[in-house]
Amino acid sequence: MPEYPQLYDPARIREIARLGLDQEEHRAELTEVVEDVANRLDTPFAVLDILLDDAQVFLAGHGPVPGWLAEAGGTPIEWAFCTPMLGHRRPHAVEDFTTHPVFQENPLVTVEGLRSFAGAPLISSGGFVLGGLCALDLRRRRFSDIDLKYLSEMADETVRTIERHAEAAS
Repeated sequence: MPEYPQLYDPARIREIARLGLDQEEHRAELTEVVEDVANRLDTPFAVLDILLDDAQVFLAGHGPVPGWLAEAGGTPIEWAFCTPMLGHRRPHAVEDFTTHPVFQENPLVTVEGLRSFAGAPLISSGGFVLGGLCALDLRRRRFSDIDLKYLSEMADETVRTIERHAEAAS
């Protein structure tokens, strides 16, 4: 996996902590977001994740998540499909992970059978990429520009919700 120095930016990590995203808690409003994404994009899975310096943590998910993954609550950062968004800061899609040079050996592809992905970065008002809002499928598929625009709008709305929640809690 390519290196992303943004993962280790202390200001980004402080932003994650300030927003309370490093704490486990049920966030019903985020569950609704991932359910809407999965339904709208017709995918079996949708997740909202936060990229810590060493792990991808799932704040909300939709779909039949394997037991081991649900129990862990995330994955090692090396498995995270959202890490490229730290650098380019825009939505992107992967049509077929089995041919992708970075992700083709990823256990989520080789063991769990994920084949395609569309994601949009969660960018805080402070300008930090916190993680991503993602749709995943077990079939090879192409996501449209309209799909990516929708994900980006939902990601922006989700960040506003997270920031309002953090402000109200402080």
